Amino acid sequence: MSQQRRRPAVTVVAAVIAAGLVAGGFALTAQRNGEDPVIGGSAASVTPSATAADGAARDGTVTIERTGPDLPGSDVLDRCDTDRGAVVARYETAALGRVELQCGTSGQGYEHIRVRHTADWQDVVRGHGSRDWDDAMLTAVRSVLESPPAGYPQDAGDGKVCYAAPVRFDDGTRPSAEPNVRVIVSETTDRVITAFPTDDGGC
Repeated sequence: MSQQRRRPAVTVVAAVIAAGLVAGGFALTAQRNGEDPVIGGSAASVTPSATAADGAARDGTVTIERTGPDLPGSDVLDRCDTDRGAVVARYETAALGRVELQCGTSGQGYEHIRVRHTADWQDVVRGHGSRDWDDAMLTAVRSVLESPPAGYPQDAGDGKVCYAAPVRFDDGTRPSAEPNVRVIVSETTDRVITAFPTDDGGC
């Protein structure tokens, strides 16, 4: 199975930008300081909280919508062809402040996740609607970083921290394989290193 980066249709990207909202609480920001739009950013930041809007305690479970727009969009991914430091997504976290997912390399960031974990994320979404692997991955990363379960992040050594959470779909079902997500962030650079589904919960 090919693991080449997807190039969504212009009409899909236009619909996403026009709507201004994307699944899993994502929003595409308008140009900031001369930059192209990226997923997240201050306009779309979520303030982490221990309780949901209805007052119920958050359990940190990642919910992935089974249908929705294609993420992150060609405007974002096109920059990865020439700039490994280009930002794919920004997150506002309680523990680390702003964290970024960059285009990256085979060792970190979106490119690392694409090369090493596309098949893992494809297993998660298979049979659960029409979302692509990176739709699920980006939704999971935003959710676990901005609204983590109690007790996260945890020290992962070597200047890194770990976040983890269970995953479910918006119909209440869970992935049949690897029903949890783990995200590793560099505490020194505030960048997402990797994000992958796992069989076991926790870090």
